[in-house]
Amino acid sequence: MENENCEIFEEEDIITLQDEQGNPIKFVEVACVEFEEEFYVLLSPAEEVEGIGDDEVIICKLEDQDDETQLIVPVEDEELMQKVFDEYLRTAEECGCCDDDCDCDDCDCEHEHDHEGHCHCGCEDK
Repeated sequence: MENENCEIFEEEDIITLQDEQGNPIKFVEVACVEFEEEFYVLLSPAEEVEGIGDDEVIICKLEDQDDETQLIVPVEDEELMQKVFDEYLRTAEECGCCDDDCDCDDCDCEHEHDHEGHCHCGCEDK
């Protein structure tokens, strides 16, 4: 599914990245989001990855290295990650990707929730 600022991948395209030690890690491309004139990709682990839950994504910035190569650079700024994720949620809802079985509106706080109903503000832990 695609709208002006977000493309949500319906096929499970697997890409392989390398960790700090050069070990290959496979990820599923979830979506590509345009935010503040930059492009970000949301990736979900295709296999178990230490430190990343099954229902979590990592957010990476796409950077052009040259005309043929793009670098996938992990975003480390928590505030930027949340803004990109919020943009993803907003555009997913606009394009109808959020179905009626989704729990993303079950919490009464004012923050965005993922499709499993998890809020990233910590209000569920109170």
